[in-house]
Amino acid sequence: MGRLPLDALEPGMTLASDLLGADGQMLLPKGMVLGESHIASLRRRGVAGADVAGPGDAEAEADAAIDPALVEQSAAHVGRRFVVNDLAHPAMAALYEAAVMDLARSLAAGAPLPADSLPSPRAESMGDLFFKEEGGAADLVESEVKLASFPDIYFKIRQVLDSPVSTPVQVADVISKDTSLTAKLLKLVNSPFYGLPHRIDSISRAVMVLGGQEVSTLALGISAINAFKDIPPELINMRTFWEHSVAVGVFARLLGAATGKNGGERLFVSGILHDIGRLILFKKLPHAAVEAIYYAKANQMPLYDAENEVMGFAHPLIGGLLLRAWKFPEALVATISCHHKPEACPGDIEPAILHVADIMAVALGHSPPASSIVSTLDAAAWDSLGLAPERLPEVAAAGLSQVGDIVSAFFPVRKN
Repeated sequence: MGRLPLDALEPGMTLASDLLGADGQMLLPKGMVLGESHIASLRRRGVAGADVAGPGDAEAEADAAIDPALVEQSAAHVGRRFVVNDLAHPAMAALYEAAVMDLARSLAAGAPLPADSLPSPRAESMGDLFFKEEGGAADLVESEVKLASFPDIYFKIRQVLDSPVSTPVQVADVISKDTSLTAKLLKLVNSPFYGLPHRIDSISRAVMVLGGQEVSTLALGISAINAFKDIPPELINMRTFWEHSVAVGVFARLLGAATGKNGGERLFVSGILHDIGRLILFKKLPHAAVEAIYYAKANQMPLYDAENEVMGFAHPLIGGLLLRAWKFPEALVATISCHHKPEACPGDIEPAILHVADIMAVALGHSPPASSIVSTLDAAAWDSLGLAPERLPEVAAAGLSQVGDIVSAFFPVRKN
């Protein structure tokens, strides 16, 4: 697309090169998807324009040099992910092509085809700790809430946020007392995910730059991760689980920017926590959860549908009930509860954004463990975003370049 003047920049456009200020300092990195806040900041700084990537500009020549046999191999593998989707839909067609080329590049670089991930055979012998005669989904969550050991930092942040007289300084003070949380937050805000022009070296500075509510939302989401450290490894690879969750959060934030939606931090956290209900199912109903996984694989269907078939409810309901019990913001609860069925939350675009972000993550190979089938796209949810399908490859490329950095901030040890 080339260089555009500032007034021609629009939310969702991707920078084709690092954007430098008059003093030579980097303002935004190459690959950053512009949001309203970025454009407003550039206007305040007097930036005249920016180099913007057109569809396929960055990799078109390299892609043309990939061995067609590798592209064909990639297409066969990726096609299995889309088995329940209509590739005649423009958005799914664009996403399929992006996924095929992403895997083809990986194969050309010498990587193997991704292997299937299934629970250990030992998981099949695990007994459920909760049974249907004991009640339904709400009762299951209530039994978990009574036993869960949630990090103290969560309640301290919640207490400050709920106070009508709290200040951003108090928010920063509470968060700063948890060194582990502080380290993860600072790694996140200093990553290319935010593209801030200057390094943030304290929570108080992060609060000044991003806002107290935004930093608190990130802190609540990150602290929730620490509540789930006792899932048997025979059931699930937790790093892979969180990698998928981070990918969904990244794509949700980028899609939000592309649609001009505010609340990027809330969208990111909704991605981080969107599958948290699955962890409750693994803890309380391990046998049924494993049965749902094998049912999904045998019938080539998304795990969400298999959970409903096997258990009578699925992870979005459980996750929403759990987060409501933990007094997470209601907007976040609703988004997570409705991410597979956005029509259940009419009037709000965030469930639709999370729905598409989840589909993107699975399509592009960041699948949750033992679940590689892309959920069926809700066409009305896609239409509500108001995006042109050709924008998806841009969002995909920007997101894939960011996921690894954020995952490493949360989980410094590589998985096997």
